[in-house]
Amino acid sequence: MSLLEVNNLRVHGPARELVHGISFSVEPGERLGLVGESGSGKSLTAMSTVGLLAHGLRAEGSVLLGGHQVIGQSDRALVPLRGPVAAVVFQDPRSALDPLMRLGDQLAHPIRRRAKREGRSMSGPQLRAEQLRWLDRVSIADPERILTSWPHEVSGGQRQRIAIAMALACGPRLLIADEPTTALDVTTQAEVLDLLDTLARDEGLALLFISHDLPVVARITDRVIVMQHGRAVEEGPVRQVFTRPRDTYTQGLVAAAQQLEAAVRGMQ
Repeated sequence: MSLLEVNNLRVHGPARELVHGISFSVEPGERLGLVGESGSGKSLTAMSTVGLLAHGLRAEGSVLLGGHQVIGQSDRALVPLRGPVAAVVFQDPRSALDPLMRLGDQLAHPIRRRAKREGRSMSGPQLRAEQLRWLDRVSIADPERILTSWPHEVSGGQRQRIAIAMALACGPRLLIADEPTTALDVTTQAEVLDLLDTLARDEGLALLFISHDLPVVARITDRVIVMQHGRAVEEGPVRQVFTRPRDTYTQGLVAAAQQLEAAVRGMQ
């Protein structure tokens, strides 16, 4: 059975349909990229898989996550799937972090939730050790200071690493990364991509990676779906799609990425 199976997914806004009948699946351990320009529907598609669409949006079709139907279910019914089956890393970590809670307290929440789910009791020292273990897993320097810090007291790259630690501490089988490096500078972006690559491999996770950046998608995924105006226009292995694109839209994206890369090289 596929870990995630999406069939004829449609997302409706107040006035029009935004995603038009997209279908795909993600197998355990597989890495799938959704790529396209802003407004192509890739993030709406990804958020539909865990029932996290914004107010006013409505999904139709079928989304089976870990064998459980997502479409039409209440938020309460989906809570058991969020974390144990799939966890999300968002574009802006500030949207995933509570500005009124210290980072250590926020990291403690998924750790305690997982321990409770697994029937494990956890003492204060055990919780502290687990917090430090996850900060080490995401290569956070000075972890003791980070645990007592507020979100605004750390850098954007550190916030994203903590958001990744919180997602993985839930013990998911699928990690959904929605433009996780867009808000970061180039150097930090590369570090976070390397981190996601390593963690997904070490933890044996499937990965659904959403981005408008073709080189980033090529670097971290095995298969890709290209979206335009809410439709999937091309799908296949990353190397095949990005080196021999069939659709004219994909051809334009690849050409634009190549021109940008050439321009950057010329400035160095």
